[in-house]
Amino acid sequence: MTAKRQETIERLQREYEVCDKHILRIDEALRGLKVDFPITLETYQSFDSDQIRCIDQFIFRFSKLQDAIGAKIFRYTLEILEEDVTSLPMRDILNRLERFNIIPSADEWIYIRELRNEIAHDYPLYENEIVAILNELVVKVGVVIDIYNKLKAYICQ
Repeated sequence: MTAKRQETIERLQREYEVCDKHILRIDEALRGLKVDFPITLETYQSFDSDQIRCIDQFIFRFSKLQDAIGAKIFRYTLEILEEDVTSLPMRDILNRLERFNIIPSADEWIYIRELRNEIAHDYPLYENEIVAILNELVVKVGVVIDIYNKLKAYICQ
């Protein structure tokens, strides 16, 4: 094994530890809400301050998880597969990962990223939009975690 490959594997291991913590906190946040999804507008409007903190934690950790996977783990994985990703834009990286059957769909990853951006930034959203995005993100967190687990298994096999 080359020194560069070993270094990339060590970086991946560190990122896996970070992502595992994000996943743990996402799970804690969703359990802390003490509601079943999908939620309604009325449910959202009845949330107390602890539940709002759980929503904030969920959004924050979801964002961090997706960033870590997208910015680091995707690139490191392709480097281990001896793909040159030095100057590739994200779309090309996603297309290569899809070609290797590591992610199910480049378009879905981009869609999830756009959803996340809508709710993570301080755009003036109406509560019904927030509820719709939250419901969608709760579904998509499973997709992101599945992708992460597949990436991890692919390299750690």
